[in-house]
Amino acid sequence: MLAKVLQQFRVGHNSSAGIAVLHIRDHEIQLLIQPEDGKEASVQVTAVNQGNWQLAMQEVLAKVNKGMALTLIIPPTMYQIIQLEKPALEQQELLTALPWQIKDLTDIALEELVLDYIDLPAAPGQPAKINVVASVKSQLQELIAIVNRHKLNLQQILIEEWLIHELLDYADHAALVIMHQPEQDVLLQVIRQGELQFSRRLRGFNRLHQYTESELQQGVFDNLLLEIQRSMDYIESQLKLPPVRSIHLLCSGADRTDLVPLFHQAGFSQVQALQLKPELNWAVVLDVNEVWPAIAAAGSFSKEPLA
Repeated sequence: MLAKVLQQFRVGHNSSAGIAVLHIRDHEIQLLIQPEDGKEASVQVTAVNQGNWQLAMQEVLAKVNKGMALTLIIPPTMYQIIQLEKPALEQQELLTALPWQIKDLTDIALEELVLDYIDLPAAPGQPAKINVVASVKSQLQELIAIVNRHKLNLQQILIEEWLIHELLDYADHAALVIMHQPEQDVLLQVIRQGELQFSRRLRGFNRLHQYTESELQQGVFDNLLLEIQRSMDYIESQLKLPPVRSIHLLCSGADRTDLVPLFHQAGFSQVQALQLKPELNWAVVLDVNEVWPAIAAAGSFSKEPLA
């Protein structure tokens, strides 16, 4: 994921001392360390003061062993996702054509566009689609320059939306994941057979981690249920996917376990707190709701390294 970005900047090489994942968030930077020697994984959190992620990032990277394979996860403020019908072109031609396809759909200047994409399954009788992620070249260059100053082995640049499927074992049925992080819109994703089928941000719920149960029951939760039901109806009627049979909740905030019984009371009996797949049992000692992107990135590394 975002491998084409790294190829453009000519970074990434093999490493064997373990895995480090640095997740940039609006208010903090998380660093997950997974040593190769079997020691317990750990997470360190550094505050981002007044939006100065560059200073916080330099402080965090100083703690990373230079022999480790480093993954960066960038926040939604550093990229945009645009869904398009997939042009009938070979991959290299497609990458060349994409900036012109999306130039009127993004506020990023054409000369600053850096793009990658993933394929989305086509609904019966409908054209194939892709999700294009657009980033600002100068911002990525700044990220990579900071990494290079610390002489670290950058292997992957990832985004949150393309990581959720790494957390669960998925059967043939469609599974819905409801995810929320502080100050971000709620993210709904439908995964089937380990592949992303549908993704949607729900506006207006960026304070979900702060609401009291009383505030939730004064209309906020009903509105959330309505949007979730609309999305479930859409994937059945328009995308022709099988009905959602399991719903997994991944929500930041120590008090947000109260959402599961609220869903059950509203008739969504298939909702449960997300449980990690067995391959990620090493991460059960961590706060999964808070650091799931870093856990997923560490889990994905063995499957998608950049040589």
